[in-house]
Amino acid sequence: MEFLILLVSLFSFLFILHYYVRDDFVIFRKNVSLEDVFNIAFMSFILVFLSSRLLYIVENPSPVYINPLVFLAVFYYPGLTLTGGIIGGGLFVIWYVKRKKFPGKRILDFFSIATLWAINIYSLLYIILLRKFFLEIILEGALFVALLGIFSLFLIPKYLAGKIKDGFLTGFFCIGYSLISLVSLFLGKRDLPGIIFETAFLIIIFSLGLIFILKEQLAPKIKDLK
Repeated sequence: MEFLILLVSLFSFLFILHYYVRDDFVIFRKNVSLEDVFNIAFMSFILVFLSSRLLYIVENPSPVYINPLVFLAVFYYPGLTLTGGIIGGGLFVIWYVKRKKFPGKRILDFFSIATLWAINIYSLLYIILLRKFFLEIILEGALFVALLGIFSLFLIPKYLAGKIKDGFLTGFFCIGYSLISLVSLFLGKRDLPGIIFETAFLIIIFSLGLIFILKEQLAPKIKDLK
């Protein structure tokens, strides 16, 4: 069942990504096709899986994971962490778009929107189909719905109208995700090593988001002073 939920979430990610990229002239006039964006997405899925699995193992160490087959057998020996996936996938996308000289901030923004939708769909299906009616899970899901509402009602319309600069949505997503995950982390029952590692990575995501936002907001002012 969890595999099915994950699969639906991945398809929703690709659908939302396609929805926003298909008519985006900013990306296309940079000679970046829809196929290029989807190639980035599929390649990033590999890094998302590896980094997500690796961080889970770091947070939950066990000798059984030394076996490479066990590392890959995620449905027989379950364990993935979204935080690790976001870091691994995000770093890969940043590296790839810089290497190809693509409009990286714009692409990252659309990836952030698609990721937020995928998180919400996964949370909803996880709660309903698996009947995980626990306070921390329901609260986390409600907060992600609220974050999606802010994106859909306020940020995305302004972004598409050119009133918000590229990179802002990525920064806002990183900050929102890290704060929501921190709340969920401390409400849930986790071992101390796991809390320490997860908190450290969430602080990194929060810091990167803050850098994205401040860089976009301060850059014009710095330029005006020259």
